[in-house]
Parts: sequence; structure tokens; C-alpha cells
Amino acid sequence: MAGVLEKSYIEICGFERESVLRFRQITLNLGVGLHFGGVKYADSAGGFSYEDSGKLLSVTSNRFIHWSTSGDTVQFVEQSLDTNLLNNAVRLHIPNCLLLPGGVCIQETLNNIIILIVTSQSVHRLVLPHPTRMYRSDFVTELQMQSIFTDIGKLNLSEPAHSYVLPFAQAAPACAPSTSATWISHQGEAVFALASPSGGITAVTLPAHDQDGLCLSIELKQSSMMQRLAGWMPTAIRGDQSIPDLAISLAVHQLEDDTFIFTLCQDHKLRMWSFKHQMCLLVTDMLEYMPAGRGEVKASPALAHKLRLFFSSSTGLCLAIYLAVPKRSQFCVLQLVASENNRYSLDHISTLFTTQETLVDFVLTASDIWAVWLDNDDQTVVKYISFEHSTTGMWNQVFVQPSPEEEVHVGEDQDPREIYLDVLFSPLHFTASAIIKALQIYKRGTERYSDLSWEELKKEVTVTVENELQGSVTEYEFCQEDYRLLQVEFWSKFYACCLQYQDVLSTPLALHITLVMYWLGANLSTFRDVLQLVQCLRMVSESLPEDMAYEMDKALEDLLSPEKVSEKVLEGLLASDNGNVIQDILNKLQDISNPTVAINTLLRELDLEADAETDTRPTGQSLRVRISLSQLYGSSVAASLICQAVCQTAMTRTLLCRDLLILQQLYLRNGDNVFVAGGAQLLQLQQDLIPRCSSLLCSYHLLKQMSLTLSSSVPLDILNADLQHLSVLELSDSSTPTSSRSVLNPQTVVELFYQNVARKAIMSQILSQQDVEGSQAMLHWPQMISSVLTLLCQFLWPSNASFLFPECLMVNCQYAQLQEYVRLVGPWCQVNVGSYRFVLGHCYLASGEGQKALQCFQEAAAEVDKEEFLMKLTGSDEEAATSTAPRLLYYNKVLRLLEDIGLPELVINLATLAISEAANDERSQAALWTRIFKHHLDLGHNSQAYEALTQNPDSSRQLDCLRQLVVVLCERAQLRDLVQFSFVNLHDEVAGTVMFEYGMRLGREVRTLRGLQKQVNCYLAALNCLRLVHPDYAWIVQPSSGAAYERPGTSPKRNYDGEFAANPVSQQIDILELKDLEKEYALARSRLTLAQQDPSSAAIAGGASSQEMVALLVQTGLFDTALTLCQTFNLSLTPVFEGLTFKCIKLQYKGDQDQTEVWNWLAANQLPTVITTKESSATDEAWRLLAHYLEKYPLQNAQYHRCVINKLLSHGVPVPDWLLSSYKEIDAASLLRLYLNFDQLESAAELVLEYVDALLGKGHQYFGIERPLSATASLVWLPYTSIDQLLRNLSESQINEKNLKDKLVEYHRLVDQSSRNRLMAR
Repeated sequence: MAGVLEKSYIEICGFERESVLRFRQITLNLGVGLHFGGVKYADSAGGFSYEDSGKLLSVTSNRFIHWSTSGDTVQFVEQSLDTNLLNNAVRLHIPNCLLLPGGVCIQETLNNIIILIVTSQSVHRLVLPHPTRMYRSDFVTELQMQSIFTDIGKLNLSEPAHSYVLPFAQAAPACAPSTSATWISHQGEAVFALASPSGGITAVTLPAHDQDGLCLSIELKQSSMMQRLAGWMPTAIRGDQSIPDLAISLAVHQLEDDTFIFTLCQDHKLRMWSFKHQMCLLVTDMLEYMPAGRGEVKASPALAHKLRLFFSSSTGLCLAIYLAVPKRSQFCVLQLVASENNRYSLDHISTLFTTQETLVDFVLTASDIWAVWLDNDDQTVVKYISFEHSTTGMWNQVFVQPSPEEEVHVGEDQDPREIYLDVLFSPLHFTASAIIKALQIYKRGTERYSDLSWEELKKEVTVTVENELQGSVTEYEFCQEDYRLLQVEFWSKFYACCLQYQDVLSTPLALHITLVMYWLGANLSTFRDVLQLVQCLRMVSESLPEDMAYEMDKALEDLLSPEKVSEKVLEGLLASDNGNVIQDILNKLQDISNPTVAINTLLRELDLEADAETDTRPTGQSLRVRISLSQLYGSSVAASLICQAVCQTAMTRTLLCRDLLILQQLYLRNGDNVFVAGGAQLLQLQQDLIPRCSSLLCSYHLLKQMSLTLSSSVPLDILNADLQHLSVLELSDSSTPTSSRSVLNPQTVVELFYQNVARKAIMSQILSQQDVEGSQAMLHWPQMISSVLTLLCQFLWPSNASFLFPECLMVNCQYAQLQEYVRLVGPWCQVNVGSYRFVLGHCYLASGEGQKALQCFQEAAAEVDKEEFLMKLTGSDEEAATSTAPRLLYYNKVLRLLEDIGLPELVINLATLAISEAANDERSQAALWTRIFKHHLDLGHNSQAYEALTQNPDSSRQLDCLRQLVVVLCERAQLRDLVQFSFVNLHDEVAGTVMFEYGMRLGREVRTLRGLQKQVNCYLAALNCLRLVHPDYAWIVQPSSGAAYERPGTSPKRNYDGEFAANPVSQQIDILELKDLEKEYALARSRLTLAQQDPSSAAIAGGASSQEMVALLVQTGLFDTALTLCQTFNLSLTPVFEGLTFKCIKLQYKGDQDQTEVWNWLAANQLPTVITTKESSATDEAWRLLAHYLEKYPLQNAQYHRCVINKLLSHGVPVPDWLLSSYKEIDAASLLRLYLNFDQLESAAELVLEYVDALLGKGHQYFGIERPLSATASLVWLPYTSIDQLLRNLSESQINEKNLKDKLVEYHRLVDQSSRNRLMAR
């Protein structure tokens, strides 16, 4: 028994959930016909693992290829456990060429992967690039990468380098080879060894793929001439009924300079051929290794014997031969021994017997034989045995994936359709292919389902079965029970069809084992008591009826006490114990010397509670190792396998805990008979062991349910919105969804958790615990999978501190699944209680149940300083955490979440509760009261908002809230509410704000002379209020113009078309200081002045900006007011001077018409003295006003003089002498350029003559020149560029320029003389 239980394995099936794996179809037509008579071969399959598949720092890490054949089609699939491969599935169809069983061989070279294929009429070689040549880097960081089959479509497979038609292709079917073996020689040649139907071996050799040459065919000749002459002659022609040396199994092994071909023949003899010397080196009769019955076996030809090889540097070449003898089958393991003179012999190592009937395949390893059979019920059986150390000769059972139950239990209160759909589309029962096959048969049609998703397939099955049910109903009325029975009938019919096809598709074809990819292994204790206890548990399981097992499972689902239900189940077993099974169990229990120790040992092994947290921070590993390890087991294939292993483990251990709980109840009932120590052990059993077992049962049931629960597909917009809400919680990045989507369709929630969160955490933990570079063996599948599985289960284990799984469900919007998780864990788990309440509250928020969410958030607050997840939630801000209580930090995060979602009522409720927690924290109280005020104000609760304002202990926040209150109430026109508040100690702030708001609204809404007068008075009052308060608080809030609050309780507004008006946009708040208010007052005063001068302009002026007001004032003639406004707003005075100049021009040319209007605007502008004599006209006064402004507002560059002269010249008006004299003294050169611009050549020439005379000493004071040109005076200059332009224009216009040139000559003479005198003086 110890040998049997020393090591145990289970099968992990990665159930595909795609309707059809997308194969690329490639057809290779060789032009051969189908064999007459129709030779047939069985379907076959196989696999290939890369040489560096077990190395971490490799492109081929955990990468393999598997293939299968059926008829004239072979399909290949390349897969990786680390990354998803693209274009990885190919189906090759070779018409009329049937694939031989095992007729596919994949070999690896430095640069290529070479696939050798043997059919009944041809041989083929496919040369594909090696992954290391596709990716030059040593390791891969992409989530996806190309398969070696990506470019297979570019190959011309009909070329001689790839395909060769056998010379006997069109011969009789009996000429087709029966089996084959292939290899690549050291020279790169592809060699195909074919078993001749007449005996012997025919070898076909294709030249190296990169070399030219002819295909060669040789026959390994037999010893006698007659046998050689027989050759490929059909058996029927020779008259033989059986051929002794007909090979039924071939194997090949290459040595340094030769290749050995081993053949197991119909005469039960093993022959070894030398390919190099083309001769048989060894013949061994395998019947010599049979202990008895040799004669009977020898009389009949061997048909099902099989041969396998294994070579290693330590053991040499070993052979395993399976002798298929009814009821006496056996394996013989032999070792090839070489002696001198190229003589060989076989040493017998072991003979192993088996009682299984139908061997499908077997594999020989360095120490074991692994074999797969089909039993009498066509169920798969996998076993293994050590051929070196097995003393008992007993095979070790591998626990394969069990077939789905033949019947589905439907409770009376359950819907048959839901129950059957849950079983059919559970991730662990049926593949999509089996369901589609059953669907096609059930519908009895030709419809094909190729691109259905998992959910679409589920809908199609539902519709099909329901339509079939409705079509069979002939009566109009049914009682509920009759209709339920009819549902069960039709759904069970479809379920039976699915079972049939699932069994067919699950039939094994081959067994592939590598040294780096094994099935899951787990060690079990070898203690005698534990073994006896396990045997008792098996007896309990076998004796448990189906209805009681269902009752136990349903009790777990309904959250009933497992202890009470197990006691009830035990009573049922005792009542129905007709075969004395319970007595047998009690007798077996007598063999356990210390039951409590055995039970405690088993419970300790089942408990996955982690002892302590593991440091997962990066260690000293190299960057290459960390990057490669981050990709390890990252593909969807690995995710499916690992998570299915979790499910299998959970299911197995759930049953184990269930049976153990029933067994312990049996112990309690018969304690005196089975316990030696008596009462002490019974007390320990009742108070410790049974509660622990009950908790473990619930935990494994939870893991099982989550492993079988599919994730929901969440629309991207909903996912992004939810992530936006969760961002305020500032959770760690480890739970953030990745951008890549899994190819699994759909994922289970455990697969979702593994790929998004757990795998990274697991690999970080492994990286921190192991020296990866120093121990590459630890990365192999047998060693790694146990660690990965244990760590994944610990992350899922509800009693551990880790909260990553529920957090992942919350972040990925799996709310229904998360609610079910919390429901199952709630009654019995005492860990992370507050965290579970928090995530449940978030689920309620997502479903719109705000009050329930608020209750959960309040309950979670009690655990905020005890649980890791809640501490992470509140500890992101370390500075705040040092001065603020954790519970207040928690409330702050939840309040931000509620605000982000938009639930102000819940914010008010929770903030009110939080204030009681902040009794000694004035800063937190102020923040909470501010929140309450804000949301009351937003909801239109003005009185409550004012009450919250007065309760705020922070004066600065109180003033902020006050200003906001005044702004909002003014915007909403709720002035009655505003004046009713007492505003104790807040009058100054309120008055200033109110007066400004009043004035602002008058300017927008009452644009009349009276309205403008009131606005000016309001702004004056506001200015006085701000001047009275402290300078730090001399500011008010101004909502942007046009924004308005909608008054709460009012009916929705409509536009002129009767449609509802759009909601107002959110407001932007501006801050106005004292200087800003002074500007607003100046603008308002100018508007009033304009309206008083011209009442018709009041409506326009009411909304004009400062620039617009300057234009209006200039147009009206209010130049003093315009100049003041320009200086207040730092505007240019140019528009004022241009406007006044234009008025002067109009007055000068139109005469003194409309004297009253002109004198009115002149009177509105103050002159230093007013002349009222008859000699002074309005035109003269306007020019005098212009001269006054030019004198009052000088600029260094005389810009305003220039703009006035430019305006005059542009209208063809002569420049007044006073203006010319003034400008010549400031900038004569600029005046010259103006003359040139307007083609005033004569005036320009006259100006130059005067300017040169001034330089020469004549009238220099009129040009602002202190001293004329001399040797002792300061330097002077002439605008030569402008003068040259003038001379050219004068010559072109035929105006006499002689005087100007003479004057310039005189100037140049004096310049030359002065320069010489100055040089001499030095």
C-alpha cells in the first residue's frame, strides 16, 4: 500500500471554450489516386517538446507542439505556457494519402524545426524556422509572439525538397507500409524507414533541404535469396498467409556514425538493423521472456506488440517491449550492450505484468513506464510503474479527468433548464466541440456552428431544446409538475447526446511525456494511521448515496451548518445500512492506534492558511531573470491548466473534508468503542477537530465554486467609468486590469484573477525565495507547478490575510460573482470581515442600492485599523496618516468615492456620522462640515447649508462657505432666504458681496440710465465695504457672466420651440480683489457718463467692455472720460487721438453747423482755459483740445503726434503749423518719412533744407538741436536713407532738386572740415 500511495498524479484538462480552433487549411495535392480496396489506418497523435523547454532564459521556455492524424489529414498546434502564440494551428490535407499511425516525427536542429510525415503513398519534409531564429533576443517580453507555423503557407510543399511519392504508390493496397520510423541524419538528410508488407525494411532518403540531389531508396535485404526476390511482391501472389519478419513496430536510434533500426515483428522477434552496413546485427525472440504459455502465443502472429526506446548518457540505450497477450500482457525492459567487433546483446532489466486489455500507447523514461489504456467500458486508464525499484509489481494509478455524471440531479424546487445549462457549460465538464456535435445531431440538420462564442452557444442550445419541447406539446394546458417532467425529459435527452460525443472526443490517441512537463504531482503522508484513515474515508465515499451527497452539497450552498447536516447524513446511512458497511468502517477504525493524531495530521495538510506574509520585493536577481520570470506561465494555456488544477484540487478536497466530517460524527457516536483514551479525545474531536474540518469544508467548497464560476463580459465604457470611480481609493496597481484580453472565451473568475493579479504576485514570491539562476531545475514543470498551485490556492484561501482576489473582482466589475463570494464566506470566516463589508458595499453601489452600501461602509469602519486591505485604503498618504485617525482617513476615502459617483445624500449621512469620530480633530471637523455644507447647498437645502456653515470651527473655511452661499443664492434669485439668515459676526463679508452681486445683475438685466446709476452706487457701496475689512479678506467671488443656478423646486424651462432647455453649464468662479472692483466701478461710471450724454446709448453701454466703451465715448465726444478709462485699464490712447483728430477734420471742412451739439461735447471735456470771444469758433476749440491732449499725454517717441499727423495726411488735410513746429522739435526724421509716405515731396524738400540749415547753424533751436555742426559740438546726423529716397522721387517727378543738392554739398563740405579739425585737435 505504501508503494501505491507514495506518489500520486492527477490529470489536468485545459477545456477549450472556443467553438472551433481556427486552423489554417493547407491542401497538398500530389495527383495520386485512392488505393483500390481502401487501406485504413487508425487515428494517431503525438507531441514534441523543445530541447530548451525547461530553461527560463530561452525563447522556447515551456513551449511544445502536439499533432493528430485522421485519414489523409494531419493537424499541428504549437502552444506555450509562457506566452500566447499567434497563427499556431495548421491543418494539412494530402488527398488520398493516408497518414500512418505514428507517421509524424518532429526534430529540432540549430536553425530549424523539421517535420517528417509518412503516408500510405508519400513522404514529406517540412522545414520551419527555429524560434530562436525568429526572435534574436535571448528572452521574450511580449504578451504574444508568432508561432513557427506563421509562414508555412509560403512553402511550396509540392517541390521535391518537401515531398516524394513512393514508387509503389499506385500498387495494390497490400503494398502500403504498415508502420514507419524517421530521422534526420548527421548530414541533414531526411530518412524514412518503412515496414515492407512483405517483410524487411525499405529506407527512403531525401537530400538535405538546402542541397540538391536525388531521392534514394534502398531495401534492408534479408538473408535468403528467395526472401530478397520476394521483395514487395504481394502476399496473395506468394501464397503466404503471414510473414514472420513483417515489422509491426519500428524504432530508431542514432549513434555517432551509424543508425540502428529496431523492428518488432509478427514472429515475436526483435531485430536490430545497421543502416550504415545494411545488415541485421541482432535477433532476439521475445517469447523467451514469457514465463509460461510460449507455445500458444507463438502459434499466432503478433499484431499489437509495441516497441519504445529511451537513451541517456547514464543508462545507455534501453528498450521497452509490450507483448500483447490476452490476459497475460507484459512489458519487458532490456538494455543494449555493445562488445568488441561490433557485437551486441540485450541485458534483461525487468518484466512487468498488467491485466489491462487495450493498450493505446506507452512511454519509457529513465526509471518508469507510463501507459494509457482503454478498459472494457472504453474509459481511459493511465498508470505508471518504476521498472527498477518496484518490488511489488503494482502499477500506480493516475487519477484522470472523470467523465461527467450520467444523470443530473434536479431538485423539486429547481428549474431543470438552469440546472442542465449550469452542468453543460461548467468549465470542467464539456468542451465546446462536444456540445456543437450534439447540437447538430439534435437538430438533425446540416447547419454548421463555427464562430459562436461561449454565451452564443449557450443561447443556441437553450433555443434548440426549448423549441423541441414546445413542438412536442399537443395539449394547451399543463400542470406545473407535468411541464417540469417534460423539461427534464428533453434536457436529459440533449445531455445524453453531449455525453456521447464528449466520450468520443475524450478517447486517448497517444501519450507524450517530457522531462520538463509532467502532470501535477503531490506527496501524501505515509504514516500508517493516516493511510488507514484514508481507506476509511474511501469506504465512506463509496457508501454515500447520491441523494445524500446532493443534500450535503446543497447544505453548503444554502449556508447551513455542515456539522448538523453531516450528523443528519450519518443517521441516514445508519438507517439504510443493509450491507453492514458502517460496521466494516468501524472495524477498520479499530486499526488506527491514535485517531485524533491521524485526523489532526490530515487537517493540517489540508489547511492552506499561510503562516506569515512573504517579502515579495525585488531581490538581487538580474534584469534578464526578472523579465523572463515575469512571463513564466503567462499564456492562456497555462492559465487554463493551472486554474483547472485548482478546481480539481478543490473538488477532491471538498469530498475528502465531507467524508472526514461524516467519519468524525461516526467517531462521536461510537467513541467508547474506538477511542482508547476515552473522554479527552472525544472532547478534542468535538471542540477542535470537527469545527476545523467544517471550516475547511466550507473553504474548499468556496474555492470549487469560484473555479467553476465564469466571469462576466463588461463593456469597455462601464469598465472605464468604474475604474474612474475606484481611482479615488488609490488602491495598488497590482489589481488594475491589464489592457490585454485573454483568449479564453470566457474566463472563469479564478483565471481572471490569475492572469491579472495572482501570477505576478506568485512569480515575485518565487523570485524572492529562490536563486533562479543558480537552480534552473526549479523552473521545470514538475517542481514549479506544485509551488504555483499552492501559492495560488493561498491567495484564494479566505482565511488568509491576502485580499487580492475580492479586490480583483471589484476592480474588474465582477459584482455578481463578488456578491456570491461574500455570501458564501460571510457566516463562517472571521478574517477580513470589514474588507468583505467594504467590497459588498461597492457592489451595492454598482447596483444602485445606496442605503445598503452605506450600511456596509459603516460596518467596515470598525475594522479599518486591523485589516491589510483597509489599512492600504487609508495609508496611501503617509503624512496625513501621522496626524489623522485611520477611521477618519477611511471615511474621507469613502466620501470621495460617493462624491465621484454622485450620491450627495449618502455623503451628508456618512459625513455626519464621521463628525462624531472627529471630536478631537478640529481640522477634520472643518473639512467634514464643509462637505456637508456643499452638498446641502447643491441640493437646495439652504437652511441646512447655513446651519453647517455656522457649525464649521475653521473661520477661513467658514468665510469661504459664506461667500459661496451668497453667490449661489444670488444666482438662484433666492434673496428672501439670504436676508432671513442672521449672519452673526459675518455682516461685513455679506454686505460687500451682496452689493457687488446686486450691481452686477443690474448691469446685466436693467440696462437703463436708472439701472446704471444704481449699479454705480452698488459698486461704490461694495468698495466701501472692502475698504473697511482686513486687506487679507478684501475680496469677493464673482460667478462668470451668463451662469445661473436653477432654483430648486421650479419647473423645467423651455425654449421658444417648446423643447426643454439645456441644463446650465457648470460655473467657473472668479476672485475679485479691491483693485479689480475699482476697475469695475470706473467702467460702470463711464457707462453712466455716456448714458447721461446720450440716453439712447444706455442699452448698448450696459454690456460693453472697456475697449468697446472707449470707442463709444470717442464717438460721442467724451474724450476726457475715454482717456481716464484707457489709463485705468492700461489701454492705448491712440483711438482717442485718432477720434478727436477726425472730429477736427470734420469741423474744419463742414463749417460751424450744429453748433449746439459740438459745444455740448466740447463742454464735456475740460480745457485749461475757455475762450468765449467771437473770434474763437468750435473748430478752433477742438484743435486747441487736441493740442492740450498732446501736451498732457506725451510719449518719448511722440507716437500720438505721429498718429495725428498720419490721420491728417491720410485725409489730405494740411498739418497745422503749431503741430509741425511741435513735431519737428521732437522727431524731424519721422516727419520726413510721413511726407514721403503720402508723396508730399515739396514739403519734404523744404523740411530737409530747413533741417540742413539748422545743422549749419541757422534756426537750430526749432529742431531741438542744442549746438550746430562744428568741431567742438556734439555729433549730429542726417536721415540719409529718407533723403536719398526724396532725391530719387524728385528726379522722377521732374521737380528741380538743385537747391537741395547744393545745400547737401555745403553740408558735406562743413562735415569734412569739422572732422579734420577734430582729428587735428586730438
